[in-house]
Amino acid sequence: MKNKLILSSFLFLIFLFTVSYGVTTSYGFKDLLYDPRAMGVAGAMTALADSPTSAIYNPALIGEYSKLTLKAGLGLAPISNVQSFIDLYNTLNSNTEPPDGDINTYLSLAGYLHLGISKIGITIFGDSDINFYFHKYTSDDPSEDLKADVNITVTGIPNLNGALTIAIPALDLLGLKLNLGTNIRLNNTLYYSYNESIHVTQSGVSYAEISNEPNDNDIHKKEYNSRDEKYISLDLGAYMRFSPFLAVGIMAKDAYSIPLEGKEIYGYGDGYYDSNGNYHEYTSYSETTNPIEVTLPSMSLKAGVFVKVPVLSTRIVVGADLDSNLSPTLYRIGIEQPVLLFAVLRGGAILDTQFNPQLYTAGFGVNLLLLQADLGFAFDPQDLTKPQAFSISGAFKF
Repeated sequence: MKNKLILSSFLFLIFLFTVSYGVTTSYGFKDLLYDPRAMGVAGAMTALADSPTSAIYNPALIGEYSKLTLKAGLGLAPISNVQSFIDLYNTLNSNTEPPDGDINTYLSLAGYLHLGISKIGITIFGDSDINFYFHKYTSDDPSEDLKADVNITVTGIPNLNGALTIAIPALDLLGLKLNLGTNIRLNNTLYYSYNESIHVTQSGVSYAEISNEPNDNDIHKKEYNSRDEKYISLDLGAYMRFSPFLAVGIMAKDAYSIPLEGKEIYGYGDGYYDSNGNYHEYTSYSETTNPIEVTLPSMSLKAGVFVKVPVLSTRIVVGADLDSNLSPTLYRIGIEQPVLLFAVLRGGAILDTQFNPQLYTAGFGVNLLLLQADLGFAFDPQDLTKPQAFSISGAFKF
């Protein structure tokens, strides 16, 4: 069957098309990827006053900041999968047909951009995963019935947010201070799934030429499905500082949500090959769009305590993720230690309810006049030699 050249060209076009789509496998602690300070202290940020990340970790914290700040952060995991994406990129740009084999890889990404000053801020933040599966087998052996079996699947769930964060000083008396805060947050949750497959056998080609239609053994098909859901959520937060050495915080994410718009798109097309390797379209690719009901998120809760050790200025933070009954589901512990006059070292751990470590974290930051830079890493407790995730950020403070 003389379909090798045509199939080679077609496979390359599939690669160029599908790599632009977006996920299903996801990094388990994606909230750490947004900000390296949060990663460095294992996400125990609920009571650790930090204006630029207040929209993500506790909106009440923006009331503790007085400088005009522009800050951006980016993180990804797992680091070990970055090379597979580099190899994939090199393959796509080599102008040759990808070799037979399997590729199954993913990345989780998160980032944010914040502009704010005391009591009010605007933050754009989001996360996404890129999950890629590729299988390819081809044969030129005339005695073998199977000629080609190719499957490419790419899925994704980008989660995008734009938040207006406002904090109100509800109490400031004799060293006791209470801030109440809220995010008015627009969320756009998307889901993408794209699959393109080719399955060709000699017997299937013979049958397709008789019937003039594809069959299970001679078919090329592509399917696309996407969901687009938009809603507005209110996140609520409180921060109480008893003294410069002790504070507590709590955040209710998605305390109240209002659906806006939902739609679903489905696309399908197929065809078959003849014995000369020519492709025949049977079902022209087309897409249909239908409205869907928006799925609103359930409320999630986090609480934390901040303690500052005098003299050394060591900052210790302890946090917990809570269920609807206010019972802990995870514990987070972090430490920040200022060194010299312009740097800080960080370390932390995430523990399950039996206090078994789920993740270790580390990080550092430097503060040079108007510029602040931070870097954070996360480690699997079973392998501390290589980080599995990292996050980096930079900020200008005026």
